[in-house]
Amino acid sequence: MGDLDLLIVSGASRGIGNKIALDLAPMAKTVLAIGSSRVIKDKKFPKNTVTLQLNLENFQYVGRSVTEIVDLSSALKIGVVLCASQIGAHGGIFESNLEGWDQLFKINVLGNLAILKAVINLMPSNAILRVAFFAGGGAAYGYPEFSGYALSKVATVRAAENIGLEFEHKGIDASIIAVAPGAVDTDMLATVVSYGGVVKTKTNISEPVSFVRRFLLDQIPSRKLNGRFIHVRDNVDQILDESKDTLDLFKLRRIQ
Repeated sequence: MGDLDLLIVSGASRGIGNKIALDLAPMAKTVLAIGSSRVIKDKKFPKNTVTLQLNLENFQYVGRSVTEIVDLSSALKIGVVLCASQIGAHGGIFESNLEGWDQLFKINVLGNLAILKAVINLMPSNAILRVAFFAGGGAAYGYPEFSGYALSKVATVRAAENIGLEFEHKGIDASIIAVAPGAVDTDMLATVVSYGGVVKTKTNISEPVSFVRRFLLDQIPSRKLNGRFIHVRDNVDQILDESKDTLDLFKLRRIQ
């Protein structure tokens, strides 16, 4: 696929999103780094980066904001990395309220999808598109006391699967995956731990960054991974080996 004309990263203010926006900037002509807080304006990005402070909860306005700041009509190779995510208040069905869950869904799912929708509506018909949508542990297994967050991440995985089928139906050169990055040492992980969340093993932040880079540049067969839910440490060769029964690797209840 080669270098990108445009790279869009949500959640670029901190954590994995910030690391991806910084490290992958050299492989793109233009980078759009999106963050929900004013911190995004103070971050030092390379000269080819445009920053956008955007509240994804107001997803109705997200698409318009993205298309006003970058030119999608001339971008033939596009990478979209959707890292923006909120953990929400601690507490399951007993302690938390559904209004909080609604807010999480708007940010973690609809806000990110609004970015993607803006891209696919305005990109050229012959464009190449690669999309990595971060899902996290809440989608791979049950996550008690963080139910609102977990539900939003399950929806993320199913969105990637369904949109991947739509890409195939439309016959465009596009691939979307849901990525489980592992327990990376970020502010979000610290919040989870402070509320009693259990972390079995930690992942170095370089692992999800490297995986996304390989996916966006087709250094791994991105088209064949379309619609899949993949952990950064999964054996991609095994997944792609059609002689093996690996279907369960793509289900929400993943084989460990």
